[in-house]
Amino acid sequence: MKKVLYRLYWDYEKEENWINEMAAQGWHLKKFFFGRFTFTKGEPGAFIYRNEFIIGMSANEKKDYFEFLKDSGITIINELCGWVYMKKSAAEGPFEIYSDTKSKITYYKRMLNIFLLLFFVNVWMGIMNISVFGDSTVGIFNIVVALLIAIPIIKIIQRKRN
Repeated sequence: MKKVLYRLYWDYEKEENWINEMAAQGWHLKKFFFGRFTFTKGEPGAFIYRNEFIIGMSANEKKDYFEFLKDSGITIINELCGWVYMKKSAAEGPFEIYSDTKSKITYYKRMLNIFLLLFFVNVWMGIMNISVFGDSTVGIFNIVVALLIAIPIIKIIQRKRN
């Protein structure tokens, strides 16, 4: 049995929690694509799911990292635009990607840098479109996108501080 659900999350941890709640009900993630999640029915609570932002890795680093995950009993479900979903059997115990504070802070910094870049590019493009090119529709769209990108930036900064 297959189930397709649509959800948009600005908080990757809330998204991950929702996926794990679905798994606890027996719905296992098979694929995701920009807010579209495909699940199949299975044993409730059989897997623990994690998502990770891996932009910034070279092709070789990513290949080595995925091989390391596979050797650790972790299955890569899907990768899209730098976001990766993975699962591990719940019977094998807890599943944490970053278990120490230093690696978690490094992860947050890497994620924050990408989101800040996207934020500033959209602000700059918005200002340029409005003031220089006279296209207020596109400029306003860029500003709205920048404001939406600010949501995960604020959340990442808060988590990094904690």
